[in-house]
Amino acid sequence: MRQRNIIGAVVIIILLAVILGLAVPQKKVSRTIVDVSWPNCKSTPATNFQEGIIGVTDGLDFRPNPCLTKESTWFGRYALYMNTGYPGLSYGKKYMTSPQHCSATDKECLAYNYGFAASQYGVRIAAQDGVYTDLWWLDVETDNSWTTNPSVNRASLEGAIAGIQRSSLFARVGIYSTPNQWSLLTGNWHNGLPAWLGTGLLSANGAAGECQAPVFTGGSLWLSQYTKHLDSNVTCSGAFSQRLNSPDVIVGSLLSLFNQNHY
Repeated sequence: MRQRNIIGAVVIIILLAVILGLAVPQKKVSRTIVDVSWPNCKSTPATNFQEGIIGVTDGLDFRPNPCLTKESTWFGRYALYMNTGYPGLSYGKKYMTSPQHCSATDKECLAYNYGFAASQYGVRIAAQDGVYTDLWWLDVETDNSWTTNPSVNRASLEGAIAGIQRSSLFARVGIYSTPNQWSLLTGNWHNGLPAWLGTGLLSANGAAGECQAPVFTGGSLWLSQYTKHLDSNVTCSGAFSQRLNSPDVIVGSLLSLFNQNHY
């Protein structure tokens, strides 16, 4: 009899928990793909999102987004992005020996090492916050510091790509930029990587119209960004969602979790 009473009490508790859970208002889930970072730290979206992109850096290299963990809870699946830049020779000399051994006058080698170190920093701080992905975007904009030499800037970005691929198994890397900024900074470098286009437009229809534009990387255009409250994006193909659902992302994220002590 006592056992039956215990079982009955457990059943009642479970039923109450289910009823209370149903009674608590749940956030709606939005299909809009938004991208967020440190400017959104004070935001509290009324909805969660199926997919999104989160910035791991605080506008500059080697500075963390202070609300990365919080923002990761807004999404069912997410990619990550990091800011890029190369402020010049004096900064590059801090990274003369890894991953390449550079002379003090080898501008491209030093830029490569700087980019490599900056992206490994981004992967490391994400791991420290328990945030993992194998789809990374490099944010390339003139707002950050760059040299006037496109070949040196390209070397820094090549290092950044290699740093992500070294630290994150199965990593896929794409580029966020605009055609004008990309051309100015890299000399219109066609590297074939996926592109995420910043349009500066205010509507989804306007951003969708840009999906047919020439792709500044020479690769395929995955996303076109517009701004409405939060930075939002339309998909120019199914590649973004397919990548977030790829087994590579899941397996790579788990392996990154086990490897975070190496960061």
